[in-house]
Amino acid sequence: MKKTLLMSAMLFTGVAMAAPQFTTSVVTPMSTLMQEEKVKIEADALPVPVKVTITGDETINKFPIAEAWQVTQADGTFHFVVTFENGTEEKLSKKYDKDGVEIKD
Repeated sequence: MKKTLLMSAMLFTGVAMAAPQFTTSVVTPMSTLMQEEKVKIEADALPVPVKVTITGDETINKFPIAEAWQVTQADGTFHFVVTFENGTEEKLSKKYDKDGVEIKD
């Protein structure tokens, strides 16, 4: 009887120790931060195609340029953001690529 009891206890202990251990691992997603560099430039430093597009657009050519920015993307491409003084608190901004094509958002 003692042997049966001892064998049962050993079997129970062996089963308890052999139970699978479940571990949860936390996967932390890695994110790549896309940075863009924004550099303020003079209105005279805008490329000629951008200047031609601005002077050809009758809706904005009468407004003076308040600010001009060259924005370089992480992949090396760039565009220009031009802000116009339109006589209101809220200034008018437009984006252009290097060829003077307006970028619509």
